Amino acid sequence: MAEVLTKPSRRIRNMVVKELRLIVKDKVALLLIFMLPAALIGMLWYVTESSSMGGMGLGGGGGIGGGGDDNETTTGSGILLGVVDLDTTRTYDGDDLSENLTGFFDELANVTLYNSTADAYRALYDQLIDAYIVIPDGFEANLTINEPTYIEVHYDGNDLLGSASIQGIVQAGTILFRASKLWIRSEVFPGVTIEFTPEGGYLESVFGGFIVIFSSYLGIAMTSAQSIVGDTPLRRMLLTPTSRLEVIVAKVFGYVIIGFFQSLLLVTLWVLAFDLNLNTSFISLVIIMSLSSLTGSATGILISAVAGTRLQANQMFLFVLFATLILSGFFIDVGILDSILPMNQGLNLLIDTAFKGLSLIEVIDRVLTLFGFSVVAILVATYIFSKKPTLD
Repeated sequence: MAEVLTKPSRRIRNMVVKELRLIVKDKVALLLIFMLPAALIGMLWYVTESSSMGGMGLGGGGGIGGGGDDNETTTGSGILLGVVDLDTTRTYDGDDLSENLTGFFDELANVTLYNSTADAYRALYDQLIDAYIVIPDGFEANLTINEPTYIEVHYDGNDLLGSASIQGIVQAGTILFRASKLWIRSEVFPGVTIEFTPEGGYLESVFGGFIVIFSSYLGIAMTSAQSIVGDTPLRRMLLTPTSRLEVIVAKVFGYVIIGFFQSLLLVTLWVLAFDLNLNTSFISLVIIMSLSSLTGSATGILISAVAGTRLQANQMFLFVLFATLILSGFFIDVGILDSILPMNQGLNLLIDTAFKGLSLIEVIDRVLTLFGFSVVAILVATYIFSKKPTLD
């Protein structure tokens, strides 16, 4: 009985060893898996070092507080904007200026009023709002005596596209506010604070995180997409009692092992090249990257099971590559797909742990989503593979 149970595990182990041996012998595959992602990190380092964009300062956060029940929400459209009105001065002969400015923001966005910066910070942390504005005490007094005054704009540094919309709304709101009073000399200056980013450069952190997840997922998928259609010895192996599921599982495990070492390389280069101080442990990052490699391996194996030739596998991978880029959620809002697609989940995992400091237990739902996607892809690949009478 024990022998019957251990035979499949021995066959899978032997096939994993065989797969690793083939990958190690394939110098081109090793180049694609290790050198190209490292080259991307190197290019980002060169660009940021040689341009004024590199090392863009990152803002710090305040304390985290709980939201109160006395927060007032107004109706608007577009960006979800929080406003903390700390101004207590009443020196202007007319409407309260801080309330007047808030009204203009309310015309451009969905505004939520908070009683403290801690409440607004927590709401931003929980992604209940896209940004929040702090109107400081003395705001009305400064404008009354024709002195410049500042407002603080806080937004999530991981929302690269949303930040442009947020700054546009803040600028438009302040311009409309000044125009309504016919003020030319008096100014309202927005001061930007970027939250939830590690110590280091802005582009290095945010865009670098996208590169490492992108490389981890698609780098493994690219090479594993050839693992079935390009495996000549597999034809002979299928004549033995080996099942198709064992073949698929062995190939996935083989590429996950390679992905683990790729993850070590990518995370190490990312952290050391840009001198980042991330808000999570190195081990957590490697686990997240390995999960991303698991989904990439399952995706590539599925492509290889569907494809009939290497040319078809290459064409299908190119489709997956461009579809993943477009639907990654990094450049455009993709709606519900952001909570389904594997690379999106990997990127969200990286952001929530490395940037926001959440533990893996706190993001277990996304971890399970990646596992679920991998299991489904493996089962589908096994079913399709089992329907193929021969390998081309």
